[in-house]
Amino acid sequence: MKKKKIVILLLIVILAISYLMDTFFLSKDLINDYYTYINKELFDNEEIALGEVGWSKFSLAQEKVDDEIEEIVKELVNSKSNSDINVLYNNYLNISSRDKVGLGVLDSYIKLIDNSKNINEFINNAIKVENDLYIDIFTLSTVAPDFKDTSKNIVYFYPVTFDFGMNSDIYINPDYSRYHALLKQAQIKLLKLYGYDKVKSREISGMLDEFFTNLASKSKNEKDLSDVDSLYNVITKNDLQNIYTNIDIDNYLKLMGISNQEYFSIVDIENYKAMNSYLIEDNLYLLKEYVKIKILEVYGGYTSSSYSSVINDLNNKLMGVESTDTIEDEAVSLISTVFSSVVDKIYLENNFSLEDKEFIEKMVYDILEYYQDNIESNTWMDSKTKDKAILKLKNMKINIGGNYDDLITYNFNSNSTLLDNILLINKMESDQLLIKLNNNDVESIISPTIVNAYYNPLDNSINFPASLKELYDSSDNYYSILGSMGMIIAHEITHAFDNNGSKFDEFGNRVDWWSDNDYFKFQELQEDIISYYSNYEVLGIEVDGEKTVGENIADLGAVNAIVSIANNKNASSDELKILFSSYASLWASEYIDSYQKSLLLIDTHSPDKVRVNAVLSSCDTFYEVYDISEDDSMYIDKSSRVGIW
Repeated sequence: MKKKKIVILLLIVILAISYLMDTFFLSKDLINDYYTYINKELFDNEEIALGEVGWSKFSLAQEKVDDEIEEIVKELVNSKSNSDINVLYNNYLNISSRDKVGLGVLDSYIKLIDNSKNINEFINNAIKVENDLYIDIFTLSTVAPDFKDTSKNIVYFYPVTFDFGMNSDIYINPDYSRYHALLKQAQIKLLKLYGYDKVKSREISGMLDEFFTNLASKSKNEKDLSDVDSLYNVITKNDLQNIYTNIDIDNYLKLMGISNQEYFSIVDIENYKAMNSYLIEDNLYLLKEYVKIKILEVYGGYTSSSYSSVINDLNNKLMGVESTDTIEDEAVSLISTVFSSVVDKIYLENNFSLEDKEFIEKMVYDILEYYQDNIESNTWMDSKTKDKAILKLKNMKINIGGNYDDLITYNFNSNSTLLDNILLINKMESDQLLIKLNNNDVESIISPTIVNAYYNPLDNSINFPASLKELYDSSDNYYSILGSMGMIIAHEITHAFDNNGSKFDEFGNRVDWWSDNDYFKFQELQEDIISYYSNYEVLGIEVDGEKTVGENIADLGAVNAIVSIANNKNASSDELKILFSSYASLWASEYIDSYQKSLLLIDTHSPDKVRVNAVLSSCDTFYEVYDISEDDSMYIDKSSRVGIW
């Protein structure tokens, strides 16, 4: 009996010690790494699925939406209510037919290029390929609102893309060397499939790589393009002719259907000048291979299984995973993309009620009201700048739920090939852009099935798709919802006043509405944020404070907003803890190292861990609620804490 009592006592002691140790280490985690402390249970239980690069709260929510989309697509296929859907779906699944057809009509375009006898004939033939196949050979054009007058649309000429649609950083930034090597490997495989032997494939690939690297060295890089002002440089038809001296621009624009335009916006003049310098007789062989590889890279995935497997394999290697998707999964993805209008309409009807919309709308107006008070009490802006900022808030458009384009009927022939139908889809999309240009149709389409939100500076709108409801439960505690959905709303509102959004007025026009002194102060605060975030690192790689500054401004401003709203409601310490933990939980994620490293290179958002810890370390209320002291890793000296809004 005595022995039994001793055993029970020992168990009690062990449990007590275990509890104290857990409590001690958890509290140490809290003050040293709040993000990991809050999400520990989720990290312990959630695993990275086979074939995936990782997970996040947003990707898990997107999976639920995608499951719904898959059911919608399957029902559409089974009901045979839309013949276009069935034709395209069966096209994709019919591998034997795709293998039999091979490159199909693409081969005739490649032969047209190969048969060009001189540079002038090549240019004319390449223009035909560009227009018929919608490939960016000499220009990459799109239609969007004019930055200086967003009531009308203009044509924007973007930089010509490189291998597999990549930008210049792949070739000039050594951090991208892994991706650069993967592109070259895939390119060689495509050339060998086309019929070149191993030696010639490598020779052509090397020649093309030198060509792309030279173009990249003269083109804007990713950071350059992140500045919204770099996207808007007005030119006339004559200006474009002076850039592309080796092309008959009148004829070129006429074939594109945009010869009636008075002016355009060119994003990267040097990119086009560099391309123009290559349009000489000595480069004819190189240029033929350039167009050929573009055709294979853009459309190879829709042809034989040999070509499509190279494209799919490249995508998987770029992501650092081995995909587990079946051909049926790929077919569903294609249908949901091409027929997004049909799918989005059904999804909205099934998943988003008037009550859902009103719930989000109420929170939006509460947060907008806070922002107005915040601006009015601002100590570093003068009254005129404040008035313009408040005017921008009051004119902000609020789009909740989503919308969709009118359904396009393609009238696919049941005997047509997958490639034929993809080309028809591209043609009709191109035609729709021209209609949009000529009619000055500036309405934005917000897909309800994308688990994301965004601010559009060109119409001063905040946009919250229906699928965001997967991130919260309307029956949850108010402060929990404020920390999640409230954070998302406040984040998008703050984007109206970040490094790019701040350059547009209440109508979405690119206008300098700040006083000189106020904008100088704004830039000083922005530089503080850049320096602050550059001190953080993940996997031994420093966060790029400059690239991520817009998102960091929005995160800092949003947390300040939701915490201030909670404090104005006299939230208790426990309620504030609920808000902070909800915020930290919103950004829970885990990725394989290779993918996380790629995000550090390309993503304009800071890593999720930094989005939590860096922001909360600059939030005074967080220190008060959790009693953070100088000895804690979450501590930042008050004079070093950053934020603008």
